[in-house]
Amino acid sequence: MAGFEMSEWIACPPKHVFEFIADPDNAPKLMPSVKSMLKLTEGPVNVGTRYRETRLMDGREQQAELEVKEYEAPHLYAMQNVTQGIETVYRYNLQPEKDGTRVDLVCHVKARGVKKLILPMVVSILKKEDGDHLQRLKKALER
Repeated sequence: MAGFEMSEWIACPPKHVFEFIADPDNAPKLMPSVKSMLKLTEGPVNVGTRYRETRLMDGREQQAELEVKEYEAPHLYAMQNVTQGIETVYRYNLQPEKDGTRVDLVCHVKARGVKKLILPMVVSILKKEDGDHLQRLKKALER
């Protein structure tokens, strides 16, 4: 398995940070390449909720289906994407720290067969596209 980790302290309570992360309307604020997130399932957001994400990558719009894999407000949120045999999971762990929240993000990327050969390239692209989104989260919430 490949991937990356990052961490950021945010001057907001975990509940507020969790609500911001779990709101699909905020995805473009955290990841500028994301143009929209369309909810595909009915009911409140929980494990199993699916979205269609539209991103601009290399000048082209691309769509992917995402699914909430973990949802334990206000401490744990994970979103999974499986595209062309490559599975990506972004897992956010939120903990109270010094009158704010410590957000630890772990990105796991895995594939089977020959797709394993391109995992380093996929991780590099993900870090380039999304690597600063915890800083963007901090900036959005601390305004």
